[in-house]
Amino acid sequence: MFHFRFIFFVAIFLILAAALLYGLIRNLLRICMGKAKKRHWMVFLLCACVTGIIVWGMTKGFERFEVRHVEFVSESVPKNFDGYRIVVFADAHVGTFTGDRQRLLREAVSAINAQKPDAVMFCGDIENRSPEELTPFIKELCSLEAKDGVYSVLGNHDYSLYQHNATEQQKSAALERTKSLERSFGWHLLLNENMKIGINGDTIYVAGEENQGSGPFPKYADVKKTMKDIPDSAFVIMLQHDPSAWREHILDKTNAQITLSGHTHAGQFVLFGWSVSSLMYKEVNGAYYEDDRMLYVTSGLGGVVPFRFGVSREIVVITLKRR
Repeated sequence: MFHFRFIFFVAIFLILAAALLYGLIRNLLRICMGKAKKRHWMVFLLCACVTGIIVWGMTKGFERFEVRHVEFVSESVPKNFDGYRIVVFADAHVGTFTGDRQRLLREAVSAINAQKPDAVMFCGDIENRSPEELTPFIKELCSLEAKDGVYSVLGNHDYSLYQHNATEQQKSAALERTKSLERSFGWHLLLNENMKIGINGDTIYVAGEENQGSGPFPKYADVKKTMKDIPDSAFVIMLQHDPSAWREHILDKTNAQITLSGHTHAGQFVLFGWSVSSLMYKEVNGAYYEDDRMLYVTSGLGGVVPFRFGVSREIVVITLKRR
């Protein structure tokens, strides 16, 4: 299934590239020869515009980076967590940061540490296809600093499903390697588990649910196990890579006040406020609220394809405020 989808998207890209090249050359020749009609000019300008978007998106567009700040204000925030700062990032896809792009990932890690966070939370997709992609960045990933630690969950790419020529045994071994690496960074990898953070007698819980995606994406979430032993009155931050799980079961089956997700990348293409991901997801990018509960979907730090247009790579600083 995944192998077919990979071939399909590569084929679509090659067809698009060939069509753009043909449209540019054919109509440019007509213009240079003085034989161009209005429709030839229109096709040429359209092809030139699309080509420009692709070139810009794979160069300057992908380099753009933002530190976004969000406040979560609620009576449910424990008194001693008023002002608590969490840095959220997702979709690192470190295998894309090759060559000169390695500096972009290193700059992002420095930006995370510069926020002096109380906690760092990673919402999955640290790799593209295999854990070997992490090797050049072990030093940087180990250097993330937060007073109460780094918490993480797995994303769909982290389950080694995209190693198309690998056996099931090889994929399973790669998954274990990914888990082992994240733990070796000093991160708290949560696999349908939770941990608590305490300050002067007040407590919040960080619950980490395994991926639960729609369609062909992995479905390993166990919400009952994830919320085990968490009191009904507790303040809970849920990490779940795929935002579609928020409406699917998190709102109904948990008391999580904040859910943090990634996965969509905001489509990596936004034009006049419209994202291509809105065709597949209801919650695509930014904060969404149901009563006193929030889902935040970050547009991510990278992508399998190094392309961004209209939406920057980002980290998000969420500050808890007691109303």
